[in-house]
Amino acid sequence: MSDEAAERLYHRSVRPPWREIISHRWSSATDWSLVLKDEAGDYFLLGRRGDPDDTGAHVSVPEEAAAPGLGGDYTDAFRVDATEHVDTRAVGLPTVYGTESVDLWVSWWVHDPVRVVRTKTVHGWHVVRTHLTSVLHHLAEAQAVAGSGLGAPEIMQYLSGPQRLEEVGLSYRVFDVRLRESGEELRLGQEEGEGVRYSWTASRRGEYEFCLQALQAGPVSLAALWLLRHPDQVRQVLDWAVDHQDLLSPPRTDWQEELAGLLGTLTDQERKEISYLLRDRISALGRPVPGGPL
Repeated sequence: MSDEAAERLYHRSVRPPWREIISHRWSSATDWSLVLKDEAGDYFLLGRRGDPDDTGAHVSVPEEAAAPGLGGDYTDAFRVDATEHVDTRAVGLPTVYGTESVDLWVSWWVHDPVRVVRTKTVHGWHVVRTHLTSVLHHLAEAQAVAGSGLGAPEIMQYLSGPQRLEEVGLSYRVFDVRLRESGEELRLGQEEGEGVRYSWTASRRGEYEFCLQALQAGPVSLAALWLLRHPDQVRQVLDWAVDHQDLLSPPRTDWQEELAGLLGTLTDQERKEISYLLRDRISALGRPVPGGPL
């Protein structure tokens, strides 16, 4: 990870420009590029431009960045970082279960050293992070308008390729989306300042299972769970319980009433046969029984 307080994308060399030109050519350096400025304010580039994994064929070459020569009248020389950097952006993605907390793993680099120096872009991750945040907000809004959600597949679809910040000479891409446990994050799909109480992370899945069991257990468990989450609403819960006794205490039929109702549907002959069967069964249990039919 880069530390903006300690890392700079470029620094002005204290050595004469001609010595920097010789040093770069002799070293065949690939981790830094040399940008020179002459008295007329024109810039010259010695080194590579473009993406880390290509030759820069897809990046336009500005006319003011011609190759320098030893005989040029240069006033300043700048060493520009040409390495690839990796940082993460914490994001909260909206789901039907709540907010899914993820880390976006971002690779970023300088594709145009001259523009980095011209715009005085010293700390690149701040610029990349700001642009990425704006892109994610626009993407979330576009997905919402289209009636679709924004998840890892959509982010990788739109942001896995190089994203150019031409005005400052930087590029970046999102190369992975991973679940995270905690920390500050950019929450998408909600109004500014609106909090999401629970995040859909690995640690929240146990809570989801608990809520699922409470739902299956019925209204009593749900009322208790609501009171647990909102202890200041005791009066509302009590009022609801009084008004919904049929849900909290469903009516139960006594077995004697059920049996009496069943016997009432039988004919006299059927009741007489049932009476003899019951008398024999009670007698077998050692209980006293009447002499005649029950």
